Amino acid sequence: KFCTSSTLTIVQAQHEGRSEKFEVKVFNLQTLQRPNLLTLNATIPTMSERDLIALSSYQLIPRVLHDVHEVETRTTILERSLVSPMIPLVESGSQKLDTLSLLEVSLILDHEELNASLSIPLLRTEKMGDLMPKIRSLATRGIPALALDFTVLADTPPFGNNTWKPKTREDLAEIRAASGCPIWLYGICSPDDAEVAMEAGLEAIIVHSGAGFYLDGPATIEVFPEIFDAVAGMMSVYAGGVVRSGIDVFRYLAVGAEAVIVDTDRS
Repeated sequence: KFCTSSTLTIVQAQHEGRSEKFEVKVFNLQTLQRPNLLTLNATIPTMSERDLIALSSYQLIPRVLHDVHEVETRTTILERSLVSPMIPLVESGSQKLDTLSLLEVSLILDHEELNASLSIPLLRTEKMGDLMPKIRSLATRGIPALALDFTVLADTPPFGNNTWKPKTREDLAEIRAASGCPIWLYGICSPDDAEVAMEAGLEAIIVHSGAGFYLDGPATIEVFPEIFDAVAGMMSVYAGGVVRSGIDVFRYLAVGAEAVIVDTDRS
């Protein structure tokens, strides 16, 4: 096993008229060796199970000697103040939104009563001729941002019926220009793809291991540090992996996530 030190931004203060954040070490992050499931004769786990195994290998070690007495969890994303660095992912049902949320695009189209100013549509990637009219239509709804979902590429032949439609740097730049709002990419699991998104002028990526479901790819938290190092400071980097509790949220924050996408379907 090996142990690395991590920081969590927990204090926000005013300094010379400006709001600044100060990073204070409140715990260390210890990473244990993940067991080799093949040598253990174990059943090959699903992607979610691999994410959970990887998350459990990251242990939070409390720090008790420091001068932080009041924890400030609030953060600001897209000029909206959030009580904590978590963004709900709403996939079904109709509910009143009271915080910035990532929504399946069908919910926004089917429920006019939803607060568009708090809604970030999650639109699956497809060929540009089909995608662009949807983007232009959503842009007229007053949404704060739009997210493009690449996790659906896992379910392409021979594993599913979705069409394999990756995007180029030029495609992303065209999408950004047509949307008139920030574009987030949901399902980035490669540092190279993160750099392409940054070069295309996009504002944020959500690291998620879903696209590698059938490739036995790394878990979200395993690939996150390398992606974060590739583009940190040039675009926002959020985590979109499995979350069981607030402890898992802290694990993602400890490796660099600015916020965590939390699926509201807990079944």
